Amino acid sequence: MEALPSTMKAYRFNPITHELVLKEIPIPKLRSDQILVRILAAGVCHSDVSAVFHPDAVQLDPPLEGDTFTMGHEGAGVVVELGSDVVGKYPHITQGTYVAVHDGCDTCGMCKGGRQNLCVEQPLHGLGSDGTWAEYMAISAHSAVPVKRDITPEIVAVATDAALTPYHALKTVGKVQSGDTVLIVGCGGLGQNAVQIAKNCLGARIVIACDRKEESLHLALEGGADYAVPPDQLEELIRKEQFTIDVAFDFVGVQATFDQVIALIPSGGKVVLVGIGSHFIKVHLQVAILREIQILGCFWGTRGELAEVLEAIGDGKIKPRVESRSFDECIQVLEELRDGKVSARAAIRWPYRNKL
Repeated sequence: MEALPSTMKAYRFNPITHELVLKEIPIPKLRSDQILVRILAAGVCHSDVSAVFHPDAVQLDPPLEGDTFTMGHEGAGVVVELGSDVVGKYPHITQGTYVAVHDGCDTCGMCKGGRQNLCVEQPLHGLGSDGTWAEYMAISAHSAVPVKRDITPEIVAVATDAALTPYHALKTVGKVQSGDTVLIVGCGGLGQNAVQIAKNCLGARIVIACDRKEESLHLALEGGADYAVPPDQLEELIRKEQFTIDVAFDFVGVQATFDQVIALIPSGGKVVLVGIGSHFIKVHLQVAILREIQILGCFWGTRGELAEVLEAIGDGKIKPRVESRSFDECIQVLEELRDGKVSARAAIRWPYRNKL
């Protein structure tokens, strides 16, 4: 057992003043069902950017205690301490276990049904309760997903969202089947992984990627997309090749992308909304109803799906792109994400904690 300090560094966020400050705070005290995780890497994503710089774009849960909480909802680390009940209830988790951080209370109806992504009791880590932008983090033992393969902490951290969310969208919500023709609009971090999941995990026959950025289109082709075109060429491609799209995924979530997807999906088709680029989207009811188009929402993913994602990453079926940065650069990374200067997903890591 490693000797633990009494305090740690953590990025604390005040949802009222929107201040994010690196502070020295006490190491968390464990409840009987909790474990203490030494954080190795933590993801930084656009949800964090919205929370800090665009507070009207995201609704945060109020902190459980006090006025501030530690941000960070993506993380990977090593278990260093166990609550008194953990040994008997969770024998697969011991000191030294390498884990990915998930969420959920395991007592509400959603969690009991295996839908921890829709938990109605526990505020999300890093978005209302203490998260991963700290040296240590206390989480319920049931929220830890053991990492059974040799995967770098940065990749494990971003996989908890950037790979898990598109996996849930494609497999569970969109129900992509072998032989399907799939359209993926928006090829940022999630969309790039969605291409690989569709092709390598779910056996889609044709994957069409669409994005405004030339670099994103190039990366989509590298990831397995059969076609990658900008929005103004998408309709012509589908018409010329006579494609029938079985499922379309909107990873942008603005009116323009939604309208284009609706126009291209055939009667009886499915549209899965993943991105939240705007607060509201208008739906032409006559079009949706008379053509029986299914418009489906999607949020994050479950604990069981995360285990499947990590297995797929270990098998080389999903290869998330991640930019590794120092924890000391966290605010700088947020600013670069806000300004569109980070092409991959970003993960921050304590420079002096680089070993499992």
